[in-house]
Amino acid sequence: MTEQKRAGGWLASAAVLSAAALAAKGLSAVYKVPYQQLTGDLGFYVYQQVYPLYGLVLVIGTYGIPLVIASAVQQKKDSAHLLAPFYFRILFLLFAALGILLLVQAPVLAGWMGDDRLTPALRLMGLPFFFLPAQAVWRGMAQGEGRTMPTALSQVSEQLVRVIVILAAAWTAMAVAGPYAAGLSAGIGAAAGGAVSLIVLKRSSAFSGSLTRREPLPPHAAREAGKLLWHGFLVSAGALLLVLLQLVDAFTLVNLLAVPDAVIAKGTYDRGWPLIQTGAVVTTVFSYAAVPVVAFYAAAGDPRAWVESARAVKFAVVFGSAASAGLAVIMPWLNPGLFQTAAAQQELTVLSLSVLPAAVFMTSAALLHAAGRTLEAAAVLGAALAVKGVLQYALVPVYGVMGAAWATTLAASAAGAGGLLLLWRKLPGVAGKRAMMAAASLAGMGAGARVTASATASVLPDLAAAVLASAVGACLYIVLLWYLRVFTEEEWQALPKLPSLLPYRSARTKGER
Repeated sequence: MTEQKRAGGWLASAAVLSAAALAAKGLSAVYKVPYQQLTGDLGFYVYQQVYPLYGLVLVIGTYGIPLVIASAVQQKKDSAHLLAPFYFRILFLLFAALGILLLVQAPVLAGWMGDDRLTPALRLMGLPFFFLPAQAVWRGMAQGEGRTMPTALSQVSEQLVRVIVILAAAWTAMAVAGPYAAGLSAGIGAAAGGAVSLIVLKRSSAFSGSLTRREPLPPHAAREAGKLLWHGFLVSAGALLLVLLQLVDAFTLVNLLAVPDAVIAKGTYDRGWPLIQTGAVVTTVFSYAAVPVVAFYAAAGDPRAWVESARAVKFAVVFGSAASAGLAVIMPWLNPGLFQTAAAQQELTVLSLSVLPAAVFMTSAALLHAAGRTLEAAAVLGAALAVKGVLQYALVPVYGVMGAAWATTLAASAAGAGGLLLLWRKLPGVAGKRAMMAAASLAGMGAGARVTASATASVLPDLAAAVLASAVGACLYIVLLWYLRVFTEEEWQALPKLPSLLPYRSARTKGER
């Protein structure tokens, strides 16, 4: 097999995983809107209190750890069959302990969150932890053998089943019990999704060996176990930002809000999370496409890794700024259209500003991991969480939910700025003229979206006006990016579909700089 064919196969496999991850993230963000409509702000508050605990472990267990296992399998091909039982034992001990801890200590956690009524929903969240060990090992072994389709299929099927079960369980609970009972749907849906994921992995022959076979421990077993868990966390840094910011809110916001209806205030504030997640996912569709290429070039010591990194960062900034500005512009119609009331309008507008830095950090962390600089991305994540914690305690007692919104946005901004600084010295420069053209495109998009929403709101429902405005703004933005030549011809060709719709026919004659 030629080097070119090996590279093509490797990149195709990485692209499959990236597409599946983006599809799963998209489903995870979008379903929260109908969930809020089913359960109201109180029900959404309950969900947002309990799910981030599992979401944190889910990201590490089904994303970070499988990548570490895959890397180990590729390095130890002759003894790979010995790794699966060892990794399974380690992960089962860890995740089972966490699941049991959550089952037993749910009342304590509910007390820390300031709401004892969360205990049943928190307790049930311990159940899906038991599905994670086999998922992580099967996915990692399959990826290490160069087969990414089992992981991709299990990711998408797990998320799809989880969403369907959560919405069905929430609808049933609201009919017979109420919002706090609807919070049980988080644990039920996560367990159902985990079970389906295991079935898909098993049927797709993710790994032909046995997970429970008794094998002698490898040399330095304790060190290998610690490396697995630590590296699994480091690899997951980019994907953990939004989950950890939500977790900080879950443990602090209700306790810090000095108002009688603090849980409702937290629920209205939580409306911002699906919007942030959706905006970040849509943005990173463009920038994440470069990550497999960067990893391939970086492994070979090819300087083209940094050219591709610069392109990915540029995509994240250009499209992330559009997502942030677009959400802020249409929020007066989007909020009541999606969530039935206009509560927390200003807070959601502030939260929408975090889409850009969150997308930039997620992209930067993925690029740093691809370039072998994972620890640096994790350090930035830790600093951003420290910013969130300090600002949370400083601002919420004074400014209420608005303080939490600013704490989130500023923490995300710290993460995005930190990620960019780590890459900055290696990235090729950006022409000032192109930056000005990007700003002009953004201004045109915002004006077009605002005018459209204002003009149609009197004849259309709020949601329809917001959707129409976002469509007009997006189309106008794309046309302006094309007309003002914000991207080079090579960058434009790297975007999906757009080059065929709007080709850069005159780029070579007019010049790129």
